[in-house]
This record gives sequence, C-alpha cells and structure tokens, in this order.
Amino acid sequence: MTFSILGLAHPRIRRIAHRQPIFADFDGGMKFLSDVSSIMTETRRAIQHKSNVLQTISREARLEFADQHRRPETIVVAHVSSEDSAPLAKPKHHFPTPCHYEQLEHLRHLQGMVNLDKVVVVTGYGEVSPYGNAETRWEMEAYGEFSLEGCIELAWIMGLIKHFNGVLKATGAMYVGWVDSKTEEPVRDTDVKAGYEEYILAHTGIRLIEPELVHGYDPNKRTLLREIQIEHDMEPFEATAEEAATFKHHGGNSVDIWENASGGSWSVRFLKDALICVPMALQADRLVAGLIPTGWDPRRYGVPDNIVKQVDVVTCYALVATVEALVRSGITDPYELYQYFHVSEVGNTTGSGIGGMNSIQNVFKGRFLDKELKNDTLQETFISTIQAWVNMLLMSSSGPVNPGVGACATAVLSIDTAVETIQSGKARVMIAGSVDDFAEESTIEFAQMGASSNSVEEFARGRTPAEMCRPSTTTRNGFMEGHGAGIVTLMSASAAIEFGAPIYGIIA
Repeated sequence: MTFSILGLAHPRIRRIAHRQPIFADFDGGMKFLSDVSSIMTETRRAIQHKSNVLQTISREARLEFADQHRRPETIVVAHVSSEDSAPLAKPKHHFPTPCHYEQLEHLRHLQGMVNLDKVVVVTGYGEVSPYGNAETRWEMEAYGEFSLEGCIELAWIMGLIKHFNGVLKATGAMYVGWVDSKTEEPVRDTDVKAGYEEYILAHTGIRLIEPELVHGYDPNKRTLLREIQIEHDMEPFEATAEEAATFKHHGGNSVDIWENASGGSWSVRFLKDALICVPMALQADRLVAGLIPTGWDPRRYGVPDNIVKQVDVVTCYALVATVEALVRSGITDPYELYQYFHVSEVGNTTGSGIGGMNSIQNVFKGRFLDKELKNDTLQETFISTIQAWVNMLLMSSSGPVNPGVGACATAVLSIDTAVETIQSGKARVMIAGSVDDFAEESTIEFAQMGASSNSVEEFARGRTPAEMCRPSTTTRNGFMEGHGAGIVTLMSASAAIEFGAPIYGIIA
C-alpha cells in the first residue's frame, strides 16, 4: 500500500491530476470478499504463530551458543498458544552427578591409600530385556508403571510409532514428530501413554510365550516326530531323480521308484513295512517366559539389514546393548577411546550360556529336515562369535578376548574375568556381560531337569505370569527363562578419571 501511495507522487500522475480527478483504490480487491473480518483474523493468527515459532528457534539457538561458548545469555521466552502446541516429553540419560572438589575435603586423608589402577569401576551399562532397556525396566521395577517418556521409548522400540519429518500425505502440512506406524497419523507426545500403554503392558515383561518371538515355537503345539511302520503300500508321489534316488538309498526294498512316462520326473512309493516319521503335537507345561518386547527389531537401532540377515539374533542383542553401555559412558563413537588408550588396552569378555540358539537349531534340526540354510551357519553357533562381531563392527580393539561360558551365571563369570584382566594390567577398558536366547530345546531340557518354573502348576495355584518369577522365596517353583543381553563398560578408576567417564559404581 505504501508503494502504491508513493506511486501517486510520480510526475506523470501529477500531470494527469491537473486535468482530472484521480481515484485510487488501495484495498487489494478486498471489497469483493464477503467475510473480511474472519480472513483478516486468520491471517493475523498465522503470522503471529510463525513469529512465535521463529522466536522459539532463535531462543534455542542462543541457548545452544551460550552453552557451547560458556557465556550467560538472557532469554525472553516466546509465548505459544496451547491450541497450536502440546507439551513434549523430556527423555533423559541419567548420568551420575559429580561432586565438587570441596565436597570431598573430609576424605582427603584417604588420598594415596588406594591404587586406582587396581580399582575397577562401572562407567556404562546397557541391556535388551523383556521391559526394553535399562531405563524402562527400572521404571517398572521401581514404580510399577511406565512414565510418559518410558511409554514413548517402548512404543518406538515395539514399532508402534515412528519419528516423522516431512510433509504429511493426508493434509499436505509440514510436520515434525511422532506418527502411528500403521496409519501414519500424527501422534502427540501426551497421547502416547493413553493410546499405547495397554498394548505395551500386554506385550512386555514376563508373559505367555509368543511364537513369533521364539523362532516359531508354540508350547501348545510342541512338535515331535514319531517313527511308524506302514501296513500297506502307499500312493506314489512325484519327486526329482535325485530325490527318488535318495529315498531308494535309505529305504532299500521298502521303497519303489520309477521314471514317469512324461520324462523329467520320477515317482516314489513306500511299500508295506517301510518306516516313516510322522509329526505329532504335545502340550508343554512351560508356557511363560521373559520375552523381549513384541516388535523389537535391530534395524530400528541402525543395525544394517545385511548384518541382521547374516548373524544370529543374539549378536543383535549384544550389539544394541553394547552401544547403550558405551553411550551411558559418554561415548558416541567407540574410536574416541583410542584418543586415550591403545587398541591393545581395550578388551571384551562378553559371554553366553549356549550361544546362537537359532543357529544351533538350524545346524541340528534344519539340516536334518533338509531346509535351505546359509553356508556359514555353523560359525554363528560359537559363543566366541558374538563378541567377535561386536569387536569387528564396533570396537576394532586388539586387547584381551575371553568369553565367559556358563549355564546361568555367565554375566558374573564375564565380569569377574574382566575385573581380573584390568587388575592384572592386561587391559584398562573391558566390555563385559552376557547374552542368551530362548528356544524350544532349552525350555524342554530345563523342564526335564525340573529347574524352570512349571507354568501349569503356577496357574493352578492362581498366580499370573508376572508372579511366576519369585527368587529367594520359599514358594519358588524354579527359575524363569528369558532372552536378551546385559552389557557393562568397565574401566580402571585411573582410566575412567583420565577419560572423563561417569562412574556409576565400583566393583567390590
């Protein structure tokens, strides 16, 4: 409008004004609009919202600059209407609060009494467990419920929601935040707990076995093969020449084969007295286990798809838990360690009770059933393979490697070995812990030993799945099986101080 008014001062306009009146319309065509008031109100509202957003961004930039350069900054907080925004969750990593030097004055007399090279401290911890990770598990164990932040983290872990940054297909509007993984509808932080908590509680923790989480094992239909002898000749079936030859080689006179007239295929017939194996289903009495959250996927954490397809799932557990342990040590890039320590001073004692259970199944059962498997499946059955992958993909260290092996106390053995390694001076940093899987074979064999909790008996006593794990009680009915990983980062106290790592605890 100002530009148009100034245009009236042009010499040509002035000359015209000497001859005749000039009528100027500066309303921009708004006289043709029927509802000018509402349009102007909406326009002003949009401009004000954009202004508030820009002020908030500017405020955050100033805060970040002040934090990076250690300069105090006076901030004026912009007010954003509650209609346009909702409160956001505030997830945190709980690093231990360091004491000021003055606060430790009363302990000065102890200085020099301990060899800090021999003191082993915990600088980080991570896990893949039935309640997700260490943070969410602690919420449930300590408070009996998940916080808003805990629900958001578990909803993401279980694939219920995903982060979105782009243009929404439904509305065409720019959006940054959580969306539902199925509908891709926006989900506010404050709505996650109400919308997903019921599903999260039903599919985390100790619960009835879900076959899709344990390589297809259904305890209600435990599959066995029973050998039977047929009493009459069976109908022939079609097979390749190679398959027909193998049937004849095994069955001998009890199997008849011939080439079909059409050529290219053969027929096989089992004759009277031939032995065949027939599958049968039994009802197991171990129906409950501590399973990782339904929908857990290592790809969601950034593990490449080709790695996921190549390694056993326990290796994925170990990779995710190790990264979490490093992050809690303040390490976002493992190579940062080598700015302070030589590669030979970083080791690994991550162990397992049995190793890659799924791969063991494939080697002993899959091959027997003539299933198509990877050529290198055998290497994934070794316990040492787990830490080898961790070392190759994350650490690249060349320090001591000694996997802990034990049926139930693997984590204790692993940490004990790591502590001895540090105290002996062979390493200054160690990755330690344990990882195990849950499978049909392990649950059956533990049941045969009478070592694990009998779910049928527990249900008869009126207990829920969550009540079936009761260590140190007189009514304990056996231990509760589960799967996942627990990893800690250990350093000598001198190494932790040199590196500046947080110290969560001291190994006594």
